[in-house]
Amino acid sequence: MLKLTKTYFFAQTVFLLVLFAPCVAADEGSHAAEFLSHGVGARALGMGSAFVAIADDATATYWNPAGLPQVKKHSFSAMYSDTFSSGEGSWLSRGLVNYNFVNYVYQIEDIGSVGVSWIRLGVDDIPRTTFLDTNNNGILGDFQDKNGNGIKEDGELYIDRPEVAEYFSNTDTAILISYARQLHRIAAVGGNLKLLNQAIFENTGRGFGVDIGVIVEPYQGLRLGALLLDATGTQVTWDTSDEPTFTRGRRLRFGAAYHFSVPRLGRGSLGADVETGQADLGEGTASAGGMLLRAGAEYWFFNTLALRGGWNGKGLSVGAGLRVKVNTVAFFVDYAFNTHTLGGSQRISVSGEF
Repeated sequence: MLKLTKTYFFAQTVFLLVLFAPCVAADEGSHAAEFLSHGVGARALGMGSAFVAIADDATATYWNPAGLPQVKKHSFSAMYSDTFSSGEGSWLSRGLVNYNFVNYVYQIEDIGSVGVSWIRLGVDDIPRTTFLDTNNNGILGDFQDKNGNGIKEDGELYIDRPEVAEYFSNTDTAILISYARQLHRIAAVGGNLKLLNQAIFENTGRGFGVDIGVIVEPYQGLRLGALLLDATGTQVTWDTSDEPTFTRGRRLRFGAAYHFSVPRLGRGSLGADVETGQADLGEGTASAGGMLLRAGAEYWFFNTLALRGGWNGKGLSVGAGLRVKVNTVAFFVDYAFNTHTLGGSQRISVSGEF
């Protein structure tokens, strides 16, 4: 009886935290570590990122760790993405930004579900340009100062020749350490500890944050989910002289999903999410009053081929998936395409479970 009371007290505490913590969220730094908002897994992204209540594969570590008890004993996922097409390169390498994800989930009997995830977003091979001291006067960047005011103006050409001194990368990385437990037949809770590292040229920023999620299935096929992102206010401190700290404000994402099946043909899922704490996203978005709306659908034909589509609040998304079983291991290959004003983004995922 004591164990049951503690369990329900914990569940009630989590629900209250998820529901009311956004009321005290600060506006400061809502765009800090924004790479954490890009989403992972071609399956979820092909469904418009409406995945907080579905979250039934290895990517649940990102979308809602409370979904991890639904994952097989061993599960993994890896994603490659080219983001914001440059129009150059092959059809899978035209992106200006490299965005990748890999993770592993393991079920520990009588303890719960644990997972480790790695996310990296990077712009590589950025040239740093300097000048070659052509006239050997020890001053870089000399120009033809025709009027002698010391300010470079139109028509005043450089004397020193510019050259690329080196190449550097702008990278954002995160490690998510996840844990979840099934509290009741219809309810599960989970959380993430996020360790962040950001680097640009010679400076780095480090920080950490916490996510808390809940999933409830009151009726078979109907799932309700909620995720409090950055529950403690994720802070990133940079190593510059004044050591500025940027805080990623709290956001609440909640949604519903419905699973259905068609005898002898296949099965499908419908999902819809709402995310609070959104800034003004401009025209063409589904944001109203600081809320972002997402919706998506998935249908599996004969448990082998999947088709997906959705709206991620900023544009349309489409995707497809293929399931191949080898002995006791099921492998999945998924593809997603998302539209964006800066150019389309392609995602490819490979995952497995056994």
